[in-house]
Amino acid sequence: MRQPPIEKNDSIISSQNITDNKPKIQIAILLDSSNSMDGLIEQTRTQIWSVINAVSKVTKNGETPLFEVSLYHYGNNGLPSTEGFNRMLTQLTNDLDVVSENLFSIQTNGGQEYAGWVINSAIKELEWSANNEDFRAIFIAGNEPFDQGNISWESAINLASSKDIVINTIYCGDAENAESNLWARGADVGKGSYFNIDQNERIVDIPTPYDGEIRQLNQELNETYIPYGEQGIVSFERQRQQDVNAFSSPSPSAGLNRAITKTTSNYNTGNWDLVEAIASNTVNLSDIDTNTLPENLRSLTTNQLRDIINEMIQKRELIKTEINELSEKRTQYITQNRPILEDNTTLESLMIETLYNQLKAKGFSIN
Repeated sequence: MRQPPIEKNDSIISSQNITDNKPKIQIAILLDSSNSMDGLIEQTRTQIWSVINAVSKVTKNGETPLFEVSLYHYGNNGLPSTEGFNRMLTQLTNDLDVVSENLFSIQTNGGQEYAGWVINSAIKELEWSANNEDFRAIFIAGNEPFDQGNISWESAINLASSKDIVINTIYCGDAENAESNLWARGADVGKGSYFNIDQNERIVDIPTPYDGEIRQLNQELNETYIPYGEQGIVSFERQRQQDVNAFSSPSPSAGLNRAITKTTSNYNTGNWDLVEAIASNTVNLSDIDTNTLPENLRSLTTNQLRDIINEMIQKRELIKTEINELSEKRTQYITQNRPILEDNTTLESLMIETLYNQLKAKGFSIN
């Protein structure tokens, strides 16, 4: 089986490094990156944070699940035809900054959209959980016939069903187009949900009185991270770049939702951020190579460094609390000021509704 070239990144934490006992939510997102799909890519970049925030409200048996995301793109002439014009961008990972970085790396280009092939690739290449109590799902989006390519969509989806992987399909063409029928059929066979979206629809954001404060607190939150280890500085810089990407988005809510994500358990930085690593007891301070720390901290004694880390832990918790309080007020404001006739069929709203329904069916609870 082919293994697509993926950049080795020590900042990606495998689920085994955290715990084998935690319930898991695993989602693979397969995006058509042919020329006509710029709108879909942009919607995913800006709305993925609100989907992640929704998942952060999910528990199972009173425990917060481990959330992992994988990203593929397909239907792109820049990818080899021998590999079905598809490419894995991230293995299932809980490093959300890596996911965001790869989302922004996608460049659209015309190609053949082989839905069956990319589904088959995701099923065979990803490290899916073998625990039947865990939740596994694929979301595939595109706007071309669902039955293109040498690997049939039926065989790919039957393979998914044998592994208890739910298939959700997102058709980005005209709802009345006959092509939509097979996309809907794919979701039906895959025991998932089908939905149709206008990928080019402009999403109307509702500004709130709390947006500026959340933005400022996000900047203060960033000051509490201390990179360490071989990948520390790289991951630290990646975090900042993904903040820039989100806050530079055409949708102002993207950056705000990302800031909120950074307060949740879904946002993991303990493998490169010394503050979270010490707070979660995943490393011993005496084992840290001080040469990998920021230059101004390298000459400190262990006790001096511990004092700074403890200060950052307390500061971070206070900032997270403030952001969460403002987030609740922001949500209430948006709910109260949303236009009555607004069509709520955005990518994020449909994904969240679908995930909540499917997670409940799998024994998860929405808090």
